[in-house]
Amino acid sequence: MVQQIRRFLFQWFAFALSLFILIEVNYPQLSPQSQLSIFSMLGLILVFLKYPVHRKFADNIFAQILDLVFAFFVIISFGYILIQTEPMFQVLWIDNQSLGNRAGAEQPIDYKIALIGVLLVLEATRRTIGLALPILSVIFLVYATFGFALPDWLFPHKGYSFERIASQVFLHSQGVFGIALKVMFTYVFLFVLFGTLLEKTGTTKYIISFTKNLFRSSIGGPAKVAVISSGMMGSLSGSAVANTATTGTFTIPMMQSSGFKPSTAAGIEAAASSGGALVPPIMGAGAYMMLEIVQPAVTYLQIIKAAL
Repeated sequence: MVQQIRRFLFQWFAFALSLFILIEVNYPQLSPQSQLSIFSMLGLILVFLKYPVHRKFADNIFAQILDLVFAFFVIISFGYILIQTEPMFQVLWIDNQSLGNRAGAEQPIDYKIALIGVLLVLEATRRTIGLALPILSVIFLVYATFGFALPDWLFPHKGYSFERIASQVFLHSQGVFGIALKVMFTYVFLFVLFGTLLEKTGTTKYIISFTKNLFRSSIGGPAKVAVISSGMMGSLSGSAVANTATTGTFTIPMMQSSGFKPSTAAGIEAAASSGGALVPPIMGAGAYMMLEIVQPAVTYLQIIKAAL
């Protein structure tokens, strides 16, 4: 029963996420902070509905209920950011001020929400890509807190209070809701969605069959198929994630059946998909990140020339 509820919720939240981004990117109605809070809220809910706390407990009813509890707290924490930011909820603002306007004078409830939000992000990261990134993030948070006590050779600093860390990391636009999430919202998700559309309409199979014919009798043909097909798919989707998720489902088993080690096949596909994401004309998150952060500013055509 719980499993059926999870599947039902996953389908509808996935639909809501796709629809929200398609509408909000093209016809924006909300402030940037509100956009990112809804985007991350829907995304984290999908993570907790799809990935169990541990593989061993995937069918455990208590673990499944725990996942729903996590999803509920995601709604609470990220919904709080939305409510305290968007003018339509002004009647619910603390001290009649938005979260941005009370920067530096946040209330205790703000810090509690920030703590919950950061823990949820770390847990979602652990579930999806493992422990490495959460551990690295915790190390940096510890460094921010206790940097004042470090010896000279460990780059000490004056230290940051819990309140300032909470504000920087979660409550405002420098941390979780920073430029990386903005690029994911504005560009990357659309490319992932487009890549899925290409897969469902058979475009991916056509590209792979085309490259198979090119390297039919070539030594290492399956790997070359993976490289060329990922490059062609990348020129359409601009997303390494979408690229791997679409072409990789075909090319990795194909390389394995030809004698490639599983790790080698996965490595070839990952490298090819990452490079494919920078193939003009679409390119992807990398190009748009460059447009946002490179100084002095460059044009999109300059980035395309560099990629070529």
